[in-house]
Amino acid sequence: MTGWTNRHPLPPDEEVARWTLDQPPALEALRAGLQRAVSAYAPEHAVDLTDLTERLMIAATELAGNALRHGRPPTVVALLRADGHLIIDVTDNDPTTRPTVDPDRPPGSGGLGLTLTQRLAQEVGWYASDTDKHVWAQFTISAD
Repeated sequence: MTGWTNRHPLPPDEEVARWTLDQPPALEALRAGLQRAVSAYAPEHAVDLTDLTERLMIAATELAGNALRHGRPPTVVALLRADGHLIIDVTDNDPTTRPTVDPDRPPGSGGLGLTLTQRLAQEVGWYASDTDKHVWAQFTISAD
């Protein structure tokens, strides 16, 4: 895994779902919506759907929570499909900051969402435009 490098994800084939969040309580609705979207979308030859859904919900919650805490609202979470993968793409309106993992953070002091997402996803990355920043995580959905 290459980590949180400045790069784009695979080009999406379609947007499966989208949520706009403005406060942390909206994370609960995001998790419920993701569960419904992944269940409805599940391809015929999907990997373990329960495991995939749980990993997606954790990653989306961590990335969206970071955007709500450290970015500028609103936070937009998109679930994208791209060539046998699902991608969680979280956008905030602060293109001047980048996702940063603190390797010296003591255990139990929080701030491990990026590290957790990196372990759960097959690929992660981020990129910025003039007006916003995208932080994304990619998950394989095809068992082939």
